[in-house]
Amino acid sequence: MITLLLSTELKNLWREKLIACVVVISCACASIAFFSGFNHSQQQHQVIQQAKIEQAMAIDKAAAGLEKRLSTTKDVKWWQDQYDLRGQAFYLMVNYASKPPLPTSPIATGQSDVLPYFFKMLIKEKQHIVHQYDYQHPLKLMLGQFDLSFVIIYILPLLIIAVCFNALSQERQHGQLRLMLLQGANIKTLINMQILLRAILVVGPFLLISVLLLITQQIGITISQIAAYVLIVISYTIFWLAISVWVISKGNTVANNAAKLMTIWLAFVIVLPAAINTSINQLYPTPSRLHYLDELRHSSDEAKKTAEKTLAAFFQDHPELANQNKPADFALKKIASINAIEKSMVSLDQEFEQAKKTQQIFADSFKFLSPATLAQAQLVSLAGNDLLRHHAFMKNVEQHHNALQVFFSREIAKANENNDFSPCAGCSAHATLKNLNTIPQFSDKFSTEATSLWGILALLIISLGIWLYSQKQIVRIAEPQQAGVLV
Repeated sequence: MITLLLSTELKNLWREKLIACVVVISCACASIAFFSGFNHSQQQHQVIQQAKIEQAMAIDKAAAGLEKRLSTTKDVKWWQDQYDLRGQAFYLMVNYASKPPLPTSPIATGQSDVLPYFFKMLIKEKQHIVHQYDYQHPLKLMLGQFDLSFVIIYILPLLIIAVCFNALSQERQHGQLRLMLLQGANIKTLINMQILLRAILVVGPFLLISVLLLITQQIGITISQIAAYVLIVISYTIFWLAISVWVISKGNTVANNAAKLMTIWLAFVIVLPAAINTSINQLYPTPSRLHYLDELRHSSDEAKKTAEKTLAAFFQDHPELANQNKPADFALKKIASINAIEKSMVSLDQEFEQAKKTQQIFADSFKFLSPATLAQAQLVSLAGNDLLRHHAFMKNVEQHHNALQVFFSREIAKANENNDFSPCAGCSAHATLKNLNTIPQFSDKFSTEATSLWGILALLIISLGIWLYSQKQIVRIAEPQQAGVLV
């Protein structure tokens, strides 16, 4: 009986011609979405790789030219000298901090198109470093990336609704349901078979193509990551199948089913996420950006006006750098000024960070209100383009910035004590940095917590509960049909 029902259903779907179009759309969306996300991650890879090559070339070039530099008698300006600690620190240093995309990055772009993923490090205020941005065309940012997560969250539910809204209703309206029941068909088996068959024709090609592309194109992706991706897609799909069965179990007309399913899609995918986002921005707004920039300029002016007090405070925090017999060099005074500006901005930085953390906590708490926000959060986290990983990257950038400050402060104080910044008249300045390898290098081997799938498992359990409840409701549709058959 099941084989007969399956063959009949396949013939009916083939006659409608719609299912063939849906399968083609599913395959096309999987291919286009993957390569859109893949190209975005490849562009980031290329930028990061180019930065690493530039950094390595600068070190090799300095090593190759050291002998010539030590033997020169020409007047060399320190701000143009790659072998001068001051020139390296403030102008010439080629030192990058970068966040490489994960192998799963094509799954979801997230906010990786607007958040910085690399920084060129110099000895200056942290605020001027971490607020660098790679500007893109605003239209591109407004439209967003057409990636796999976009297809999963927005397009797949629409395709599922398009092929499932008339399941069973069509047979009931055309009088075919009575004949099927007369032949011994079970209405629960019939609706489950119809829904699952149609879902496989929609989601199956998408899942198969996307998984094959991830495995073949993304080096380093693991089986556990693929399994997590498949679990998220299947759980989200089952939710929409369960909703479809629930709507169909009401026994309304085909047009009524379509209207209800589209209303539910709008509520869960568009309205609720927008309401959550608006609530976050209204309840927990971030401080004024203009006020932040104004305070940064004010702190810079104050540090310049009170240079002696600033230097004294710096030496109080770093007594190992002070020299009672020799005044501090200009470079050390500049580092002291940078340090003072950063300290004066701590309260505002913390205010911004606290606002972002509060927003994130609020978003994490209310993402369960909509399966779309829950699935999107899981996909972005799996792709490594979530805010949690970005915050870990920014923390590493700040630590690297501090390490560079400590290194140059110590080396500049030592060079000043040795009179390396005051060569004899007519002599070339001393090479105070002979090996660029001694400069601290950024390590991109930072890790975050593994993606938790408890939320998506909860969605799966709820979806199965809705499906089982609908099975009890759908039996009522068969009662009048069976009564008609007995008559």
